[in-house]
Amino acid sequence: MVYEGTIEPSLPDHVATTFEDVCLEAAWEAVRRGRSDPYSEIGRWWYGEDEIDIVGLAPSDDRILLSECTWTAAPVGHDLVATLEGKAERVRWGPADWDERFALFSRSGFADGLTDHLGEEWSLFGVEELAELFGAPSRWVGAGSPSPIRWTYSFSTSASASAWDS
Repeated sequence: MVYEGTIEPSLPDHVATTFEDVCLEAAWEAVRRGRSDPYSEIGRWWYGEDEIDIVGLAPSDDRILLSECTWTAAPVGHDLVATLEGKAERVRWGPADWDERFALFSRSGFADGLTDHLGEEWSLFGVEELAELFGAPSRWVGAGSPSPIRWTYSFSTSASASAWDS
């Protein structure tokens, strides 16, 4: 009774917040392992009613990383891409011609064909990619987990691109 009335209704919100924390740590881990361009600061960003789950700043390179994390049952699609791009236009930091990188983190993978419409500045992380980034054996990722879509420029280096691009 307590579970159904108190815990169950708020559990998805709690898990979503925890997933954002995991994704934030994944961004740092990608930098530490050399699978990402370096960023001197990585954290959350908000201004007015806009919030971006993860923003990485590289002031010396005029580069910014903008990322969203989703804990939903449905795969991420074009709507989240458009939402993040819209938020990116409202971010005020550094020079107007900064180098933008984007990343999406998703519990349920990504819509079919999404990668066909994204450039090399986009990185997509499903559950399997997160497990691999943290060094978890693939058996730790449950059967039926979303399959990897691809790793792109932002979170791979030229030396490891062939190992991570698919």
